[in-house]
Amino acid sequence: MSSPATQPLTVNSAGSPSVLIVVLNWNSYEETIAAIESIAKMDYQNCRTVVIDNGSTDRSVEHLEKVVGDRVRLIRLPENLGFTGGCNVGLDLAVLRDDDYIWLLNGDAVTEVNTLSSLVSVAETDRKIGLVSPMIASLDEPSKLLNVGGLYEPELPSFQSTKDLTKAQQWAAACPERIMLMGTALLIRVEMVRQIGPLDREMFAYWEDTDISLRSIKAGFRNVVDFGSVVYHKEKTIDGKYHELKPHYWYYMARNEIRFWKKHANFKARLKPLWWQYGGQLEYLKHPNVNDKSRQAILAGLWHGWLSRSGSYHGNSRMPRVLGRLIEFHSRVRKT
Repeated sequence: MSSPATQPLTVNSAGSPSVLIVVLNWNSYEETIAAIESIAKMDYQNCRTVVIDNGSTDRSVEHLEKVVGDRVRLIRLPENLGFTGGCNVGLDLAVLRDDDYIWLLNGDAVTEVNTLSSLVSVAETDRKIGLVSPMIASLDEPSKLLNVGGLYEPELPSFQSTKDLTKAQQWAAACPERIMLMGTALLIRVEMVRQIGPLDREMFAYWEDTDISLRSIKAGFRNVVDFGSVVYHKEKTIDGKYHELKPHYWYYMARNEIRFWKKHANFKARLKPLWWQYGGQLEYLKHPNVNDKSRQAILAGLWHGWLSRSGSYHGNSRMPRVLGRLIEFHSRVRKT
């Protein structure tokens, strides 16, 4: 396969900003093909799509090769670099080719016809807009909103997200300089990437969107929710069915929240959010729908977060046994 720098891509230039669409695939070609098919129906013309196979071990590449064409290219990575590492291949390509924007669309999401047009239109209103996200709705229940942005509160410090459209609109009006975005369908200004760098590869997966949102703010950019567009995303949890979540999800969520606060807050300031985070993980530990493997992953994530570990999750990752037993005991006796 030719290198990212040399393989040609056909672009229909319509005088509008150029957008590189990046869809990451990992052992989920059916979902990824559905995402690609939704992209093909969009009305935005000056764009091209790169599908990055992140070291899949199923028949993904064989199936994805069938959708490659003038405007869709496949890059096959020899190993799983995580969400951050895989997406950064696309970010590097967009910077190299001098695109205006990169759109990171999750492989388990589908877009509407006008979504990208609307996102670019919003971004083009101000060069200091670094990130734009559509509203995120449920793929199974399209009328159900899953995320419409978040808010960073530096004085606490804390971060919260919301599904409430009214609250999100109030945040956008009152605190436009503190909006945080979810990474499901994130439009990123390439010029901002040149200034602050790509996704934090050490996070591997999860919390990388929160991290780049805050880095965008600290660099003087604004993050915006486009309330005029929507992307539909597969829900990870429905009605508290935590047993359906894989252990690696629990591990990265526990570890990377700690990494986030250690990265962005000084020692004194980080104590409060880290204590809240620890309390939240204790609640998951005692939840009846969280299985033993996932509890082990939560404990390992806490341990590795405290140690500032990075990289991928391994099923044999463990917190020291005595400490793990103490924390699990604490979770059982702690009042909610």
